[in-house]
Amino acid sequence: MTTDARLAAALGASAAPARDPRFTLAVMRAAEADRFKVEAMRAMLSWGAIAAAAAILALWLVGWGAVHWDGVQGGILGAGGIFALVAAARLMTQRLVAATSR
Repeated sequence: MTTDARLAAALGASAAPARDPRFTLAVMRAAEADRFKVEAMRAMLSWGAIAAAAAILALWLVGWGAVHWDGVQGGILGAGGIFALVAAARLMTQRLVAATSR
């Protein structure tokens, strides 16, 4: 029985039609599929916007870095020095903890 025939039979009947689990499940599946499509589109749009913003920021940063290379080079060296200090401090504290826990 099609949905139109089912609707016509339900409207013409004096009592409510019997529950059809297959029909209920089909309606639930269709609603879930529609919700999934909407959520997927929303996620794709939001991640697309984030990717576009990241690409624009990366291009701007490359352009800025090309103009201000001396400052960028100093920043890279400074960040590398800080990273080396932190790595050395972590290595020493791990060895100290290992030596004192024996």
